[in-house]
Amino acid sequence: MDSGNPCIGLCRFGGDGNCLGCHRTKAEVKGWKRLGDAAKAAINARIAANSRRGIEAGSAEEKAPRKRLRKLDRKICKLEAKLALLREERGQLSGSQGQTSERSR
Repeated sequence: MDSGNPCIGLCRFGGDGNCLGCHRTKAEVKGWKRLGDAAKAAINARIAANSRRGIEAGSAEEKAPRKRLRKLDRKICKLEAKLALLREERGQLSGSQGQTSERSR
């Protein structure tokens, strides 16, 4: 009875409402800590059964792209955060330049 967390760190949800990484539903991901061991084991069994049927990528050849996707997602998140800071700084500078040009008139 496996009640471990199946999360692989690729937390993106597809059109069917399931995580593209661990194949849990949004509700299962959100409430994982509150679930009992039996419920966690049932979810893990469902994921494993789907994996055996070929729904989940399990081969070593397919794990490498998933790992690369996780890495790229982390980089994108960092870049988006940096971009937001740069846009904020640009907004502050353009606001202060507008005040300077008004004073010179």
